[in-house]
Amino acid sequence: MDSDLCLQLRAALLRHQIPLEPVQAQISSQQHHSIFDRSRLDYLTRILEENDEELLLQLPQQQQTSYQVLLRELTECLSPNSCASSSLSMDTASPPHFPSRTSTVSFHSLLMDCARAVAANNSTDVHELVREIRTLASPQSRPVEKAALYFTNALVARLAGCGARMYAAMRQDVTRIQSISIRMNLPSLRATERFANQMILDACRGAKRVHIVDYGILYGDQWPSLIKALSERAEGPPLFKITGIDFPSLVNLEKTGNRLVDYAESCGMHLEFHSIATAAWESAQPRYHLFSELLFVNCQLRMRHIREDGIIDSPRKLFFEKILSFKPVMFFQSVVHADIGSPFFIHRFDGAWRSFLARLESFEETMKLELIDQSQLDFMDKFIEKCAMGAIACDGQNRVERISSYKTWDRLARKGQFGQLPVSKRALEMVMSVWSGHENFTYGMDENWLLLGWKDVVLNALSVWEPIEKLPRFKHQ
Repeated sequence: MDSDLCLQLRAALLRHQIPLEPVQAQISSQQHHSIFDRSRLDYLTRILEENDEELLLQLPQQQQTSYQVLLRELTECLSPNSCASSSLSMDTASPPHFPSRTSTVSFHSLLMDCARAVAANNSTDVHELVREIRTLASPQSRPVEKAALYFTNALVARLAGCGARMYAAMRQDVTRIQSISIRMNLPSLRATERFANQMILDACRGAKRVHIVDYGILYGDQWPSLIKALSERAEGPPLFKITGIDFPSLVNLEKTGNRLVDYAESCGMHLEFHSIATAAWESAQPRYHLFSELLFVNCQLRMRHIREDGIIDSPRKLFFEKILSFKPVMFFQSVVHADIGSPFFIHRFDGAWRSFLARLESFEETMKLELIDQSQLDFMDKFIEKCAMGAIACDGQNRVERISSYKTWDRLARKGQFGQLPVSKRALEMVMSVWSGHENFTYGMDENWLLLGWKDVVLNALSVWEPIEKLPRFKHQ
């Protein structure tokens, strides 16, 4: 009953959400490519041409268990013939009769029934519903059918209690070179990067020392376009420093730093790079000079990796406290938005369905616009499948990604003594030049949050903040 009330409340709130509008600017794929930063594409191309064995690494051979193999094992456990030996404790009574459904079936309705059966540990009903969904859906069909299968697999894994194992295997199912390739043209990544880079460029006019602390720097591909722009300033380039922070298991930060330093040198500009490899971003301590450099803090679509456990010493609370201590000129907080932070499983499941289905649809349209190819679409499908597995089948410490509503991040920033800055007209234009091409690419403004969506679903939210109590700084203009 509680979960149903939550769903009703959520439906009521959706009716009053910020309306999203179609992006007016419509551009062809050729125009889209012509306005892309050539410096960023050149940087990513250099990485792909390195022939670095590390980019091809997957899970060590002794641990390389394909998630498809795990999924087959779970499916066999759900079959009636294996009830006696199944660890799922299937009932021996005859399965209930479910009415036949046509091809116009509501996958959402079927999945919600299945989620409730999983929550009740009713493996007999789960088996019948899983069989029906898999009969109706095809992985090579529409996004809604792909999503139905991904969510079904996640429910099976949750019932079997092996969501963490499945998620770990899925994280290693693709090579790093694939993740680099998709970063070239994906509109969601380009939009957030252009947003921050344009506002940084405008804010540091005349500055002699500029320092960027980048949480979740990964391959550093956000910064070549900014480096190129700073190197071409009429007053000459500033002394430029980047502190890159990321998980040691995700990327080799030393190589990221070397690539960025080499790129800056090719532009005739000196770059000082420092790396902090840690999974505890809330405790990372970059070296900075408060009164002699213009400091920017950046986190693009990676806030979801900051844990939220604890009340007094929550990592998210400590993260904002740490950034506040830096007293940055600007803090860029661009987040993946989804309403899946609820402790109630059914509510979380319903929010995940709405968000991930919209993302699958937007990726398919991106391919039709010739911004990504079929192999890159396949990669993004796997990415969404992994995210669905993490959100639905994993709990507690096993939930690696904690996607939250942008309103949650807004509340945390304000409690952390940050005030929101307006989005500049130039930054908005830069975002719109990328987030367009189809009427279903939408946007909206909620106070100073720039919302990017697909149809009526918010996908990402972009914002920039400053400490409420700013320390006096040197005159840089």
